[in-house]
Amino acid sequence: MHGWAGKRLKVYLTEGKLVEEELTEEFRQEYLGGRGFNVRTVFDEIAPGIDPLSPENVLTVSTGPLAGTAAPGMTRWTVTAKSPLTGIIGDGNGGSDFAAELKFAGYDQIVVYGRAASPVYLFIKDSRVELRDASRLWGKTTWDTHKLIVKELHDSQIRDLIIGPAGENLVRFAKIITNMTRAGGKCGMGAVMGSKNLKAIVVRGSGSVKIASPDAFYQAAQQANAKLLASRFHRQVLGEEGTPYLIKFLTSERSLTTRNSQAGYFEGWEKLTSEAFESSYAVKHGACFSCPIACSHYYRVKDGPYATHGGSNQFGTLYPFTSRCGSDNLAASLHLTTLCDQMGIDTHSCGATISFAMEAWEKGLITFKDTDGLDLSWGNADSMIKLVQKIAYRQGFGDILAEGSLRASAQIPGSASCLTVVKGLECSSYYPGEGEHKIIGLAFATSPIGGSHHRGGFMGLHSHPKVRQALGEELARHLRDHTTYKGQGVLLVVENDFVAALNSMETCLLLCQYGLTADDLAGLVSAATGFDIDGDALLKIGERVFNVERAFNVREGIRRKDDTLPERFFVEKETPYGKTGINKAKFQEMLDEFYSFRGWDKEGVPTRKKLEELNLGYIAEQIPAS
Repeated sequence: MHGWAGKRLKVYLTEGKLVEEELTEEFRQEYLGGRGFNVRTVFDEIAPGIDPLSPENVLTVSTGPLAGTAAPGMTRWTVTAKSPLTGIIGDGNGGSDFAAELKFAGYDQIVVYGRAASPVYLFIKDSRVELRDASRLWGKTTWDTHKLIVKELHDSQIRDLIIGPAGENLVRFAKIITNMTRAGGKCGMGAVMGSKNLKAIVVRGSGSVKIASPDAFYQAAQQANAKLLASRFHRQVLGEEGTPYLIKFLTSERSLTTRNSQAGYFEGWEKLTSEAFESSYAVKHGACFSCPIACSHYYRVKDGPYATHGGSNQFGTLYPFTSRCGSDNLAASLHLTTLCDQMGIDTHSCGATISFAMEAWEKGLITFKDTDGLDLSWGNADSMIKLVQKIAYRQGFGDILAEGSLRASAQIPGSASCLTVVKGLECSSYYPGEGEHKIIGLAFATSPIGGSHHRGGFMGLHSHPKVRQALGEELARHLRDHTTYKGQGVLLVVENDFVAALNSMETCLLLCQYGLTADDLAGLVSAATGFDIDGDALLKIGERVFNVERAFNVREGIRRKDDTLPERFFVEKETPYGKTGINKAKFQEMLDEFYSFRGWDKEGVPTRKKLEELNLGYIAEQIPAS
């Protein structure tokens, strides 16, 4: 076996049984790894209509074929299950070096079934696999749990996936933490672990990854590294500023999510920039396994009420508790980031849910008697800190918000207009609107997991041959200028498929934004695995993965009516900071174009012809026609 380890570990918690299983060649080549392995597994293993917090849900964790190799930035991991937040397909994707360690231990995938009678953690050390008692770890933070497991195993080199109190208490947007500071945050995967009484997955491996063509692989890896280091965007912007560079960029685009997406411009943005962070709180840079960019930034707030330290100041931890909640307090944001890491709470959904409550407060829909005496005025960082703790332990008003903003709105009369969700998932990062971010609105609406910015719309593939062939050179040029609604659906399909392929390879998306191409990646996969593949075939794998995800959701009842946006994103208006809002009729035209180019019908159901083209004919028998 080359590239892949070739095995999955099946964990039956109810029975306490552990089973190894070979991964077939067809499965490996058609789904590649990561997100692809997981979605095919959960489609086959999860019955439609089950409760996501029941033992019938199945949790999957997968690596990619290049994990543990010298290929740059190819060592992420994906965890997938039916989401307790949305009731459809859900996943979280994380970095660091857990994936490499799992590969060194001899596995590409872990599949978890059932529910343990009492808290346990899964321990994998090469061929030694066991379920261990975690009773003394239950109730501990993610950081304390990691330290206690290191002490118990006498091994500081373990790598782990851990839940905190939020996951144990079934907070619907609980996340999974690896090595204390990196996370698989979306869709409540931490709550799924908690529902299974699974506190952690701990891995230690001493193996290696076999390469099919070592010389060709070494050359391809060297070329990829050189390409990234020659890129100003990757070396300077990401390497020096990290993803907080987006504060300045989105401000210039008037697309910085502000006060629960009521606007795309935040007046306090200059206090949140990477320069402000570097001058006051930065300690050093950090990198994921085998990555030359090192975009993570360790931080320390030395004193004062927000004194803290942590390991990953990213845009996805910064904007939720600053512009989104009307705060320009960077120190408080870092404190909240650390708190969310320790409690095991997704920053995106948590910040969005708190900002939903703040807008409800602004409109007089909730008062002190509803919020346990907390003042939820915009920018009140102290109340945010107290509220995160209440959410983690489901105390008072925090118990309502722990359900996510959609379910919380059902308990706050009149608050539905404050929601910024798609398919139950809070919209993240960008404020969709005119200019470049029309496509972001379509990406939010059609994302398989709900309002996520990680499924496409930002990869810059306007010049991809598939886009130019479908639209013609002139329209493709207009796409680059962001002047047209027409063509956005075609562009998004290509970006969706590319991102799905990257997630299946477990490649960092940032390295492929104006960086590594599909052909670059295909060369690495071919040399590592011996599986001959080019860039077009890589995108076909991504297309297959995206269609299986849609089929999972269609089986759960998702249709065109669900592929929409919060009404506030359809309000077109001129502001002092530029035009905002997406034209609703033109949005529907973009959606029609997206469906048509995908080979789906008008309701967004994949056609039998498309499924058979992707070798998914058996799925057509399992999803209802429109």
